[in-house]
Amino acid sequence: MNNYLIALGSNVSLAQLSKVEILEKALLTMRDWEINVIGVSNWWESRAFPPGSGSNYINGVIKASSKLTPDETLQCLKKIEFCFGRKGSKRWGSRTLDLDLLDCNSMILPTKMIFMKWFSLSVELQLKSEPRELILPHPRIQDRLFVLKPLLEVSPNWVHPVLGKKPQELMEETVWMAQDSLKQI
Repeated sequence: MNNYLIALGSNVSLAQLSKVEILEKALLTMRDWEINVIGVSNWWESRAFPPGSGSNYINGVIKASSKLTPDETLQCLKKIEFCFGRKGSKRWGSRTLDLDLLDCNSMILPTKMIFMKWFSLSVELQLKSEPRELILPHPRIQDRLFVLKPLLEVSPNWVHPVLGKKPQELMEETVWMAQDSLKQI
């Protein structure tokens, strides 16, 4: 059995569903794809990045388990996003549902060297580049308060497999800007 940490986000409503309702329905849908939700953070509102790129996001993180491999789980998450109206969208653009695989059993995939390549990219290159393979842990965890805060709620003792730090330590070592502020829903 694999243990997963998955980030959820939405900044576009879908039909009569609010952003929060989309996220909650996505959690229920995961069961149909053999992803068992074990823990759910609070929902947090954050500003879209880059600034001016859309309405505020609602974000959260879940702890889940599954017999699926990391690649199979990622494919299931992509299918769930599609079920909620996500089409191929601009990198870091607005979306009805965004599901990011953050971690699986503290694995480093595909290799530490490839992880470090993506981890070290400048923001400008991050906007232009997208990996063709699954990178674990997610290379932007430490840069996103909207991931770290809910991650701290569901898995406070999780240790970043490359940086060797817990969510609280990662939050404390960064000087956050006003645009990073969060509001609990």
